[in-house]
Amino acid sequence: MQPLFEAGENLLSESSSFHFACHDALPCFTQCCRDVNIYLTPYDIVRLRRVVKTGSTEFLARHTQSFLAKGTSIPVVQLLMDPKSLYCPFVTADGCQVYENRPWACRMFPLDLSPTPGQYRLIAGKDRCKGLLERRDKNVGDWMNEQGVSDYVAFDAEFQSVMPKRFRPGAPMNEGLGRVLFLAYDLDRFKELLSDARFKRFYEVDDAMIERALENDEELLRLAFRYIREQMDELYQVL
Repeated sequence: MQPLFEAGENLLSESSSFHFACHDALPCFTQCCRDVNIYLTPYDIVRLRRVVKTGSTEFLARHTQSFLAKGTSIPVVQLLMDPKSLYCPFVTADGCQVYENRPWACRMFPLDLSPTPGQYRLIAGKDRCKGLLERRDKNVGDWMNEQGVSDYVAFDAEFQSVMPKRFRPGAPMNEGLGRVLFLAYDLDRFKELLSDARFKRFYEVDDAMIERALENDEELLRLAFRYIREQMDELYQVL
């Protein structure tokens, strides 16, 4: 097993270990949920909007700010903090109220992905997160499994795969393509396409497939990825 690391000192692999435990007796309890930038993935939106019982369009309007990144036109969706307290809207003094459906970034804390595939880093120091002073050893790989990260990783990999092979990360992209990508976040808008007979004909989708998608959010998201992938392949050639 690799040694324990301090924030910012080294990269961690899945076999690395670190000290961490979070509980309501810590003076910093829920402080990690205040005045932070939480960027959401399409799967985050699926889980969150379902638990708060609202559609994707309404959820995005009420709880996020979104924009196309300058230059690249990649969609960016950020969770809005409460304007007065700066806390996440889903946290109270008792903790996270959507814990089972919390975003990927929250599940990872106090870890974050590093630019190097398969490696991680601590994103908080002991001055901010007293949980890092707890003497409970955590193995990175075990921690990821405990936090239920695998589904989020899998859906994000599917989302990343919609980009044409010739696209290079950071390269400029037409805004129209960015809006096509945004359909993955706003599945209500994507649903509107399913009632069009041309959609089934052009994308070889049968009634049974559409019915499964309308009954299951995850299947709907996968179908949206498929549609976006085909749109990106076609439009990237002409825009």
